[in-house]
Amino acid sequence: MLENKKPLLAKNLKIIEYVGILYATFDGERIWEIDRGTYAVMRMCDGKKTVKEIAKEIAEKIDSTVEDVLPTLERILTDLEKHKFITFL
Repeated sequence: MLENKKPLLAKNLKIIEYVGILYATFDGERIWEIDRGTYAVMRMCDGKKTVKEIAKEIAEKIDSTVEDVLPTLERILTDLEKHKFITFL
């Protein structure tokens, strides 16, 4: 479970918006397209909030529960970690 871990966005990751589409890159060589929902999650990865706190914040915004948000959030964060966009503290 990731609930008590604190995700931190990679410092060298750049987010670029081009023609209304968001892209993530480290060096411009390799580029990933990211959706706005994932981008919103990435912006919350400040290394201070736990995954559960982020889930609570999202749940409040979309009028849902932490229990409903947490599984999807954990999948997103696991994928972001796999691409080295975030690390867990």
